[in-house]
Amino acid sequence: MPQQARDAEFAPHAAIDLRDQNSMFLALEELGIACMQDAWIRSNDPGHKDAAAVHEQAEEFLADILMLLSTGGDESRIVQNGWAGAELAKHLRTSLRQELAAETAAQGLEGGTDAMSDEAVIRLALSCYLKDLELLTARDAHEKMLGRKIEPKEYIDFMIGWSGVFSGAKPSLELPMAFMIFKGAQKH
Repeated sequence: MPQQARDAEFAPHAAIDLRDQNSMFLALEELGIACMQDAWIRSNDPGHKDAAAVHEQAEEFLADILMLLSTGGDESRIVQNGWAGAELAKHLRTSLRQELAAETAAQGLEGGTDAMSDEAVIRLALSCYLKDLELLTARDAHEKMLGRKIEPKEYIDFMIGWSGVFSGAKPSLELPMAFMIFKGAQKH
């Protein structure tokens, strides 16, 4: 029986380089898809037959990426370049200072990020990303309600901003101005 060639789409992927912005872009995008699918089902069809499985998958994906960003995982999954854990957390403490402070306050946490473990800082940064992604989705819905749509460039620039920070390619978070205006309006 001849062996069938493996489809490249389903082949195991190479180890992820957390310092590579493209790799982080894809990892954050996949996390966002899983979490937004879960949020959509919980909001729109909580009785869906797959709701529990979708929620579990999103939780597992978040736990997995947190583990990879916090510990680096093994060499079959992550390029061992020292970025995961302490170095990433140090960068996030600096590059996301305002975002982490706001999220710390929103979660009722005390002591600031300097008193937190590296894993807690990385978890907080992922929470900031996911909350911003929810806001971007809300902005898209708002624009659709007004008969407009956000440009694909805004989503790409949003993801470039977040992946740039998580990969260390950017010293601070830079998000599209239209998104930042929408985000600011949501606070008031």
